[in-house]
Amino acid sequence: MTRTTGSKNIKLFEKRNKVESADNAEIKHLAKATSATALEKFKEVLNNQINYIQWIESRHSTLIKLKRAAGERSPKDLTYRKYKWYAEQNSLLEAINAFEVFYKQSAINLAKALRNYVPPERIKGAVDSKVLWSVSGKISISELIFEHQLYHDLDSIDAATQSIVQDKRYNKSNLKSPLASKNIKLQAVFQIRHTLSHNYGLITRSDQAKFKMLGLQAEAGKIVDPDKDCFGTSVKMFLKKEAEDFTKWLVDAAANYLDGMQKGSGVTLDRRVLTRIQQGLGTSAKLTGLPWV
Repeated sequence: MTRTTGSKNIKLFEKRNKVESADNAEIKHLAKATSATALEKFKEVLNNQINYIQWIESRHSTLIKLKRAAGERSPKDLTYRKYKWYAEQNSLLEAINAFEVFYKQSAINLAKALRNYVPPERIKGAVDSKVLWSVSGKISISELIFEHQLYHDLDSIDAATQSIVQDKRYNKSNLKSPLASKNIKLQAVFQIRHTLSHNYGLITRSDQAKFKMLGLQAEAGKIVDPDKDCFGTSVKMFLKKEAEDFTKWLVDAAANYLDGMQKGSGVTLDRRVLTRIQQGLGTSAKLTGLPWV
């Protein structure tokens, strides 16, 4: 087949043996500081998304002004609407995915910090032996155990924190939980993720039924529109607030766990553990008030 003049000479995927990558400093997509907490990294992703959408909007406005000044036709509103929807959809899907990464990174950071204070019989999960065999470079046991787990399910998140600090936040099955209404909204967010990811935003009859069960009206056969009535923005605001609340809860849960260990078993609280928790998750008065040595 003759190559079109000016087209790129693209190497076929089936002939490739490498996943191409770039340093984050070059892409500037994720949090700049690799030492940032899980919460700080999540907020950085959200900020990048806000800047991305604002950049698209400002470029469109600039293009209209330039076209009009030159006496040329401006881009059609429907064309802009279509491509803006793509951007909004991808942004919302990435925000929800980043929220799941936040949960995962929080669990990993907590497990790394408290590994010496958690008995092995409480840790559950199986790591594929082929994965273990293929691992190269430096990696922690905590990463291997908690990275492969799914974090778009509240029961899985509770199971992870329960195994480390003997406490869980959500208790999804308890309808009288103080977080019952929030739990429903979180499940609705994960359902939105499913619709965006697996149905490309199309609300199926099954999606409609699931949204109804979670207290949200949704019209089957239509497309989730993150731009309409700032729907996507409201989801991101909700996730940001819950990430903040979850982090506060998790830090205090870790403090309560360590306090119980120290008082019940007389274990020594190594100050280096405090530093690891603060660097990976954050801090609180309850945490710093423990008898660190």
